[in-house]
Amino acid sequence: MKKSFFITLLFLAIAPAFIGGCNFHSAKEQNRGPQQFPSVSVPALLSGQEAAEYAAQHYWNRYFDSASVWRDISDTLIGGVAKKDILAAFREYIITLWSIPYPDALEAQKRMISQAEATLDTDTSGRVYDFITSTMESALWNPQSELRNEGLYIPVIESVLRTRRTGDHYSTYYLSQLSSCTANSPGTAAADFAYTDAKGLPHTLYSTPGEYTLLLFSNPGCPACRSIIAMLKDSPLINSLHREGRLTLLSIYIDEDLAEWHKGLSDYPEVWITGYNHDLDIRDNLTYDVRAIPSLYLLDRDKKVIFKDISPGMLMLQLERFQL
Repeated sequence: MKKSFFITLLFLAIAPAFIGGCNFHSAKEQNRGPQQFPSVSVPALLSGQEAAEYAAQHYWNRYFDSASVWRDISDTLIGGVAKKDILAAFREYIITLWSIPYPDALEAQKRMISQAEATLDTDTSGRVYDFITSTMESALWNPQSELRNEGLYIPVIESVLRTRRTGDHYSTYYLSQLSSCTANSPGTAAADFAYTDAKGLPHTLYSTPGEYTLLLFSNPGCPACRSIIAMLKDSPLINSLHREGRLTLLSIYIDEDLAEWHKGLSDYPEVWITGYNHDLDIRDNLTYDVRAIPSLYLLDRDKKVIFKDISPGMLMLQLERFQL
């Protein structure tokens, strides 16, 4: 990637509102009012990919360096910084993670969560830590978040379980999240499944050809599904990749009402492969934990997962960046 990572700030237009936790500041900071978030300073000699990776790794350093003075709680300040500015910093941080390769983003995320855990040594109430983890959950796990990314949420879940900050009930809740996030995660082989196409012919995911496969779990008549279908259908990039034979579009229905599915087939472009999971393995055995419909996955030639349950807007931005 040759472009500066700062171009990713354009992604802010699709960033969701986050659900925050408690806010905190020192009495000294309260007296002088909100401070600016201490943004990372990227060395001038770095640019493009290197700059983005440096920013991701060091994004929170200056902020966490001041953690020892966090004592009091306020409704508007978090570590002396206005709540809206902290939430904007979270958005920019996650956007930066999206702009670099997944393994590097995962390492940066592990580093950030380790820094958050360290605040428990001085903030025994855990309010700083809880704010960070709850904000991450809202941004990365919520199926309505445009920036959702289950892979990057895994270090958060592992940390919450490791720090034992939850009772048995919530430990079960987080273990369930972890199981969902680790299934078909980026970099792993997608689970195979059987499906029947619109002509009644049987297939499997792995027998479906394509340098890349865009897998869409959708329901006929679903307004959100129709919106995504229209977006993909009208995308010059998607159409170009399909014409070149590089991208296969595969839409799968995972429920049992086949009459409704047949009735809705006109929603899908004829050049797409449209099918239904006839043994209901995806739904009943959670071969794919489809938490919301529609859901998009991008797979490579070997059916390894590139993106899991990626939002439509982020998918288009990532396809442009990847220039597949």
